[in-house]
Amino acid sequence: MAVYNKKDFLVHADSVVPTDFKRMGNEPYYVKRVVDRELRMLFSLRQYYPHSVVIRGIMVNVYIDAIENIFDEVLRISPLADYTSNEKKDTIGGGGYNISGVNYALLDVQDVEDDTTFAIVLPELEKIVDGALQFYNTFSTLQAIHGHLETLPLMQMGNFLQQPMPYRRMILKKLVEAPDYETYAQSIINHYTSENLSEEIAFATTLKAKLDSL
Repeated sequence: MAVYNKKDFLVHADSVVPTDFKRMGNEPYYVKRVVDRELRMLFSLRQYYPHSVVIRGIMVNVYIDAIENIFDEVLRISPLADYTSNEKKDTIGGGGYNISGVNYALLDVQDVEDDTTFAIVLPELEKIVDGALQFYNTFSTLQAIHGHLETLPLMQMGNFLQQPMPYRRMILKKLVEAPDYETYAQSIINHYTSENLSEEIAFATTLKAKLDSL
């Protein structure tokens, strides 16, 4: 049986991702830095090295400086148990899912073990990359992100704007000067106050004070 290791897969992954994205180390994780954000692609895999790999898809996310800088600053002042360090977490995501025309069922079962089997999944991966580029373009402004977020049911918002979604949503509303910012921010504080969650109350209050000072 032929050997197919991570090194072989990375050669294949590199061939799919646009050349202006930089691979981060020895992982199938690619980043493109633009003026105010990082565009990110991460291959989702089942690894069977040294024999094969199943490429389930590509996770498509964006890190946005304007939102994360504020979140991180407040986090340092008022820590949250599950978020003691921001570690440049994603801001928005989901751009690699439900892309029209992609045969995700094929990706989920096709073993890649050489150039021939990679060629079978390559057209689907190219469609995902094209969808990723459209995702980056569609959500290139805070206004576009906010506009889309507000169309989603509450339970789906966290699949797009990453957790803790309520705080990032508060920041976003302030930055786009949404008319309901004040009402929304106070509703978050009121909610945690009613639940008597002291850590969340402290963070939400500190965040609102920071946002109100902008």
